[in-house]
Amino acid sequence: MKKTTFSLTLLLILCVASIWAQGPNNSGTYYQAANGKKGEALKTALFNIIKNPDVVSYNGLIDAYHKTDTRTDGKIRDWYSNATNYTWNDRNGNASEGAGWNREHSVPQSWFSEASPMKSDIVHVLPTDCYVNNRRSSFPFGEVGNVTYASNNSYSKLGSCKTPGYSGTVFEPNDEIKGDIARIYFYMVTCYEDRFTNWTKGSATQVFSSDKYQGLDAWCMDMMMRWSINDPVDAVETARNNAVQEVQGNRNPFVDYPGLEDYVWGSKKEVAFSYDNYNGTGGTIIPPDPDRVEDPVDGEIALNNTFFGVSWNGSKPSNSESSMTGTENGITITYSAGSSANMYCNSEQIRMYGGNELRVESGSKEMVKLEFITKDSTKELLLLQGGGAVNGYTWTGQANSVTFGAAANHIKILSVKVTLANSNPTGIQDINLSTENKIFDLQGRHVQYPKKGLYIINGRKVILK
Repeated sequence: MKKTTFSLTLLLILCVASIWAQGPNNSGTYYQAANGKKGEALKTALFNIIKNPDVVSYNGLIDAYHKTDTRTDGKIRDWYSNATNYTWNDRNGNASEGAGWNREHSVPQSWFSEASPMKSDIVHVLPTDCYVNNRRSSFPFGEVGNVTYASNNSYSKLGSCKTPGYSGTVFEPNDEIKGDIARIYFYMVTCYEDRFTNWTKGSATQVFSSDKYQGLDAWCMDMMMRWSINDPVDAVETARNNAVQEVQGNRNPFVDYPGLEDYVWGSKKEVAFSYDNYNGTGGTIIPPDPDRVEDPVDGEIALNNTFFGVSWNGSKPSNSESSMTGTENGITITYSAGSSANMYCNSEQIRMYGGNELRVESGSKEMVKLEFITKDSTKELLLLQGGGAVNGYTWTGQANSVTFGAAANHIKILSVKVTLANSNPTGIQDINLSTENKIFDLQGRHVQYPKKGLYIINGRKVILK
């Protein structure tokens, strides 16, 4: 009787344990076989979990994108351009950016001889603008030095590589998806651990390692690790990962466990992985980054003839200057004709015509936000140089110099609000606590139920009240 009671009790304990031992994002016990593994053994354990995805056909990807890559407005997500609004039927136009979309292999299919299942693995086959995709061709991802091509708003770029360790032509995706791309590449060298060492076409051998554990060549691995830290997993990426499982039955563990790459290749490769009690942080805990905290310049900078120090009103006289510069609070702004003969300036505003250029420069701290105040304007503001992104008449990014243009005549600009990197070295601020924030005390220990005090949340020092 006692033996029966003990057996039932043990069974009950095991049942309760199986109920509560669950992975993130409703993954349940999917990663249980990797529990307790480290480094190379962890990578192989993950390989055995996610290998042999039940991929759809290459043509089947078109319908599958309805699950994985639908924007909130019902249009298709474009990974390479932020200037498109594609419906599902706008396919294969290639005359210019915005003419059509197609399927893009983030790991070029020529590198693996168009073999299956890689050819239609939806984790890395993405919907992108046809024209930009063609400009990417089969060049590796990298960080561009000299730009030879940029998509609209400089969202994607092509040019010579400035990343140490590689000097060829590379394609640089936008900052907002670099982490996504990195985690896709971590997935590829894990899911195809038994195959990628045979990918030898094109630039494959300069990107992938001949060592099945290492996965990526040193220069690429270093870059992808940085990208993954600087662009952490977000809700969109998590939702796509859940949809991927619906489509082909496997998941990307590097999305489910932010910072997992550190346990496989990085500073935590001697730390045992726990699938249901994971303490990853999206990479090594990043100290507070003052360049990511806002410190606005007091007031707005009016963009008028007083600021630029000119006496004329209205359209530029034929004998007047083709470039005007003004400085206020350490911010220098230059308004120039560029490729356009038209300029306009009065006591209220300047007007950006197609071909004009407007350069905003900070002499000290980097700018993280520029908000242009306009009047009766609907024309598109273009980002010509400086990186970041433009949304309407607001730029966000991180740069000392940013240059803008106008898509057509004209944008009436009254002023600009400039936001600089914070000079406060602690970066202390108030924040609303949510379940998406990862919380650590100042000794780097994970805190599940924080009280009032000072903590590190997503790499910043934060006061919880």
